Amino acid sequence: MRNNRRVITAISALALTGVGLAACGGGDGGSGSGSGSDGTLRLGLGEPQNLIPANIQETEGGEIADRLYAGLYTYDMEGNLAPVLADGVPTTEDNKVWTIKLQEGFTFQNGEEITAETFVKSWNYTVYGENANYGAGFFKQIDGWAEMQLGEDPDGDGPEEAAKPEATELSGVKAVDPLTLEVTLAEPWVGFPVTLGYTAFMPMADECLADIDACNETPIGNGPYKIDGKWNHNSSIHMEKWADYKGTQPSIERIEYKIYTGDATAWPDFEAGKIDIAAPGAEEYEVAKAEYGDAMREEETGQTWGLGFPVYDEKFSDPNVRKAFSMAIDRQGYIDGLFQGRYTVANSYTPAVIPGYLEGTCGEACTFDPEAAKQLLADTDFPMDQPVELWVNSGPGEDYLKVLGDQLAANLGITYELKTLEWPDFLGKKDGHELTGPFLTGWSPDYPLNQNYLEPLYGNGPDGNDFGFHGEEFEQLLAEGNRAETLSDAMTKYQEAEKVLAADLPVAPIWVTRTATVIGENVDPDSFQRNPILGTIDINSLKLL
Repeated sequence: MRNNRRVITAISALALTGVGLAACGGGDGGSGSGSGSDGTLRLGLGEPQNLIPANIQETEGGEIADRLYAGLYTYDMEGNLAPVLADGVPTTEDNKVWTIKLQEGFTFQNGEEITAETFVKSWNYTVYGENANYGAGFFKQIDGWAEMQLGEDPDGDGPEEAAKPEATELSGVKAVDPLTLEVTLAEPWVGFPVTLGYTAFMPMADECLADIDACNETPIGNGPYKIDGKWNHNSSIHMEKWADYKGTQPSIERIEYKIYTGDATAWPDFEAGKIDIAAPGAEEYEVAKAEYGDAMREEETGQTWGLGFPVYDEKFSDPNVRKAFSMAIDRQGYIDGLFQGRYTVANSYTPAVIPGYLEGTCGEACTFDPEAAKQLLADTDFPMDQPVELWVNSGPGEDYLKVLGDQLAANLGITYELKTLEWPDFLGKKDGHELTGPFLTGWSPDYPLNQNYLEPLYGNGPDGNDFGFHGEEFEQLLAEGNRAETLSDAMTKYQEAEKVLAADLPVAPIWVTRTATVIGENVDPDSFQRNPILGTIDINSLKLL
C-alpha cells in the first residue's frame, strides 16, 4: 500500500503555478473585463485525478478539496497546527495514545452532523484495502492498519485476487463520546499530530460513503465553499460560498476554476483579463516581471523537482548509474536557461522552508562534474548502445525534460527518447512501476516536517513507493525518528536518514520552485498572503475590489 503523495503535474508547477502549489494560476493583466463586481474569483487549474479526500494524490484535487472540505486542522503561516473542526491541539501522555477534541455544531452541506464517529467511519473507509485509496498510507502508524490491508496475491494476478483484509475497522480509532476522538498508534510517534492537517484525514458524509462515485462528481463537502453543479471534466469546476459554514467565512462569494489540459496554459487568459491571479510561464517571465513590477510576488516554496529513477529497472538498479546521471546535470545552467534564474538549485531532498531542512545532503552527487560523471557511468554495466527513455506528462514539462535530456546526452554520451503520457496515465504507470526510464517528478508538501520528504516518497519497501527503492538503514533511521520523544529529536534522525538516502539517490534533486504570482486589478493586493511553508494562498483572507 502506497502512502498518499502530493505529486505535482508538470502543467501546474511549470506553467501555471500562481494560486498555490495546487492551484494553477491565471490572472488579470490589468486590461479586460475580469471578475470584480460580481463577487467571482476566476482561477486556473489542471484536470484533477480525483475529488474524494481519501483518494487524492496530487495537487489539483487537493486544491479543490481544500475549498469544499474542512478537516480537523490546517497549518498557520509558521507551519503550526491551527484547529478548524478540532477544539485545541491533540494531547498525549506517551506519544502513542492521542486525544482529539471536536468543536460542536459543524455539519456537512447535506445537513449531516459531524461527530467523532464521522471520523471513525471516514478513516475506516480510507484505510480499508479493497477501497484502494491513495490516502490509506497516511494512517499506517495507527494500530490495526496492517489488518485492514489486502493480503498476498499468491498467483500475481492483481489486487482483485489478493486475500481480503482481516479487519474492516481500525482498532486504534475510537469515538470516546460524540466530541472526543481517541487515536492509538502501533508505536509512539511524536510527529503524528503534524500530519492531521492533510487532505486524507478530512471527514466524509455518510451519503458520500454510500455512493463514492456520485460524490466524486458532485462532492458533499463541509467547508467554506460548496460545489455549484458538478465537476465538468477537462472544462471547469465552479463553487459558491456556503453560508452555513461554522468556521471562518471567506469574503469571496464564488470561485470558478477553468481547467487547462495538454499544452494549454492560463497566461493568455490572464493577459486577456479572464482570470484573476496568475503565474507566467518560463518564456514569459522576464517580460512579465518588467511589465508588472511590484504586482508580481516572488516567494520561496516547499515544492521540489528532480529526475526520478526506476530503481526496479535493471539498467538503473546500480546507485553509481544514478549518481553519474545526477552529476551530469548542470543545475544552475539549467535554471538560468529555462527559468531565467528564478528558481533555486536543490542540494538536499528537503527544501529550506520546511522544518528539519539540512543543507547539502546530496553532496557530490548534486555537484556538476561531467568528466567524472562520464567515467563513473563507463565503469558500470549500463548499456550505452540503447537509447534512454525519459518520461513526463504531456504539456510544458516536455520541453523541460528535453533540455535535461540534451544535457545528459552531451555530458554522458547517451542517446534518449522522450516519452509522454497524459497526467492520469503518467501517474498510473509511475505507481505501477511501468516506466522504463528516468522521469520528471515533483513534490509539494503534505505537512510541514522533513519526514514528509522522505518516508512517503522512498519508504515502505520497494513496492511501497514509485521508484521501487528500499534502503534498510534509511528505513531504520526513519523508524528511530518516529520513536523519538520530541519533535526536535525526530527531525535530527530524519536528517540522518536523508544523508543515507542521498548515497542511494533514487531521485536526483534539481530545483526548488519560487513562485512568481501576478495579482490582477480585481484582487485587493493587501489581502494576498501565501503560506511560506506549504506555498498555498489563503483564499479565506483574499478579497476582491
